[in-house]
Amino acid sequence: MTYSSSSSVSVTASVRFQSKLKETKNFGDALIEIFSDLVQLEIVTWVAHEGDTTHRAGNRLKTTINLIDGDIENELGADFLAGSPYAELRGFHEIQVGKGSETIANNLKTLVDIGQKVTGLLNGENEPEPEEDTASFSSDRIFSRV
Repeated sequence: MTYSSSSSVSVTASVRFQSKLKETKNFGDALIEIFSDLVQLEIVTWVAHEGDTTHRAGNRLKTTINLIDGDIENELGADFLAGSPYAELRGFHEIQVGKGSETIANNLKTLVDIGQKVTGLLNGENEPEPEEDTASFSSDRIFSRV
């Protein structure tokens, strides 16, 4: 049995960005193409039994956060209700949601910073001096197995 939690944005965002960039030769259009899909953070914690290849209602905890509107939708499968076999995983899922939210906030800040720098360069402004902590990047994926 495997316990799994993951947070995902479109797995193909990078591929779609590269494809759109090749097609249009326009960096801005390529960014708009992928940003349009990056408005939802989905975090799923599920219990995989032998032969399971995907999660489904009933065997998962699922939280979907709309990053633009701030709407939060939670799905709580019967296997995770109080007194059920996997109820203790609810706390784990809540921690993953918190980490996912923090990661997205950090990534959005990084994207805004990059966008401002690119805009400045495109407008002919001098290249800014690099900051000491600009090398810190966050992943948009949280994956763990217990």
